[in-house]
Amino acid sequence: MTESHLKAIWPFIHPNTKELIMIDKEIWAEALNLAKDQLRHGKVHFSELEVVTKSIYEKLTALSAGPIIDVQPEPMKQIETAQHVKTKKGVKCAVCGVEFKVLGTKHLETHGLTRKEYMNKFGVTKKDMSVKIARKTLTGENNPLKQIQMIMKEFGMKRGDVTQFVLDNGFDGMKSLAAAAKEKNVGILELLKVPAEAK
Repeated sequence: MTESHLKAIWPFIHPNTKELIMIDKEIWAEALNLAKDQLRHGKVHFSELEVVTKSIYEKLTALSAGPIIDVQPEPMKQIETAQHVKTKKGVKCAVCGVEFKVLGTKHLETHGLTRKEYMNKFGVTKKDMSVKIARKTLTGENNPLKQIQMIMKEFGMKRGDVTQFVLDNGFDGMKSLAAAAKEKNVGILELLKVPAEAK
């Protein structure tokens, strides 16, 4: 304590317990002023002035000592750990939980990560960054290249002549020929043979 602080404290003998109590003069003066303010506004009667002053003094000294915090520990919340999840439909971003077919650099930039940093941070391999996208590949007679090859072989022509041959037989193109064959449930060669034989 400093010397000026010691001068501001004066002894006080408690009237009931006869104990010697040290009182801070500045805080007591402030408490008395606050009690007088309450008296002026009619919140306190004159007979209660001493009790109110002591009560305010005790509160001010408690506040000057610093806050007394009764900390009750909160129960631990289950923190969801970020997980990179790969499903059949997509890949879930471990940072925000949004699902993608391919977790690309454009999305990872929104989190301030590069693809490599993301893979290292979450222990993910390159295979886990995307799902296989099911593509409808046409096989056999449904494949346009296979259809062109079949027409070339059957009618003995060059590849460049196939499109004109299909147009000459009354179709708008290879797609139109394939759609008509599918609708009639026959192969494209059968459709092309009928007009060729009719000529």
